[in-house]
Order: sequence, then C-alpha cells, then structure tokens
Amino acid sequence: MAWLLWIGVSVAGSVAGALAAWQARSLYEVGPAFRHLDMGYIATVINALIFSGAQWFVLQRYRLDAYWWVPATVAADLLTAIIVIPTILNLFVPPSGTVITHGMAILSGGAALAAAGLIVGVAQALVLRGSAGNIAWAWVPVTIVGGALAGAVTSALSAQLFGLPYFMIVSAVAAMGALLAAACQAPVFLRLIR
Repeated sequence: MAWLLWIGVSVAGSVAGALAAWQARSLYEVGPAFRHLDMGYIATVINALIFSGAQWFVLQRYRLDAYWWVPATVAADLLTAIIVIPTILNLFVPPSGTVITHGMAILSGGAALAAAGLIVGVAQALVLRGSAGNIAWAWVPVTIVGGALAGAVTSALSAQLFGLPYFMIVSAVAAMGALLAAACQAPVFLRLIR
C-alpha cells in the first residue's frame, strides 16, 4: 500500500499547495506587472514547499534519507518556473494574429512539464541517491513521463472546466496532474523503499 500512500499524499499536497499559491497570487491582483511576476515566483515557492513537504513525510516514514528533498524540489521548481517552462512555451507561440489550437496547447503543456520533470527529477534523484544508490536515477525518466502526461492532460482538462468556480478548476487540475505524475513515480518509489 506504500504506492497508494505516495499517490494520495502527492495529490493532497498538490491540491493544498495549488490553493495556497492561488491565494498568494490573488494578493496582488491590482498593481504593477512586475509585482504579478514576483508573486508568481513566491506562489511557486509556496506550492513547492507544501507539495514537497507532504512527500517528504512519506519518504521519512519509509526511512529514506531525504533531508534535502524539500530544498531541492523548491529550487528545481523555481528554476523551471523562471527559465524552463517559459522557454519551452515560447517555442509553441504562433505567429501574431493566429490563435493557438487546442492540440497545440496540449502539446506545449506536455512538452513544458516534461522539461520541468527533467529538472525536478534530477534534483530529487540526487537527494534519493544517498540512501537508495544508483536506482535513484530511475526517478528521472518516470518524472519526465509523469510531467509530460500531467501537462498534456491538464491542458486538455482545463479547457473543459471553464465556467466552474476558480478554486474548483485549480483543485481539479492540480489533483489530476499530481495523480498522473505520482502514479508514474510509484513503481520506482516501491523499488526505493525495499
């Protein structure tokens, strides 16, 4: 049942983190554009702290030496928010005057979160390597695949949720993305705790 705990805690942590980040972003709805960007980065840190903190408790429960899990995940998420995701998304920007298609939105979301999964996966694998050895490197490809699935599915899902209250959209998208990513990681997680 360890895999179910990993997935459940990841989903709960992701939803809690996304809602907290949404509240942080809403603090500066009116104001200069640079404050929106700053609050976006602060919201990323809040989300990553809550999400990775929840995962850290599961890792500790199974006695994995993961003391650097939270700082590594927060740093990797911040790096992806500042550099990786915007760079990947800019590759998919259509020429001015044209509208991005639904398929292109799904592709760009999957590509952006796959690239983010590479950065986060490497950071987390470096932390896990101390207690799990070289099997920790298997964490990287499953995190990439989980990110790609999460990006593609949540991009498709978010378009279907228009009209719902915003907190429901944030919760549903965060839950679905975390479910897909954690489910991809679960087989490697089980190998790590053996």
